[in-house]
Amino acid sequence: MVNHENGALEGEVSPARNEKVMQTFRMPRPLVTFLKSEARRGQRDLTAHVIRLLEGIRNYFGLPGVATALLETDRKHLEMERFEYLLHVLYARSLQLREKGVGFDAPSAADVRAVKPVEER
Repeated sequence: MVNHENGALEGEVSPARNEKVMQTFRMPRPLVTFLKSEARRGQRDLTAHVIRLLEGIRNYFGLPGVATALLETDRKHLEMERFEYLLHVLYARSLQLREKGVGFDAPSAADVRAVKPVEER
């Protein structure tokens, strides 16, 4: 069982909040290039950007506790790992976009023209 406040597994000692651990990963150059580009675009250093992404995956991007509990319960009922569940949620969104059009729920949705998916053009 995961403690959603600190991400520690049951029986694991929770690390101090500000404790930082040095970890090295090997990754393909195109992925590093992509991460650096996204970090620059968001005006973050690479470390802050990667931490933001990983923390987002870990805690459902900071959604309120009620929402994360509901999502986590749904994920468990679907018997999916977190990555696969997030992929499932994104796919569900893509189905909504095909049906209702891009930007259908944007604040300015009344002004947004429905854009057909590329394959239908």
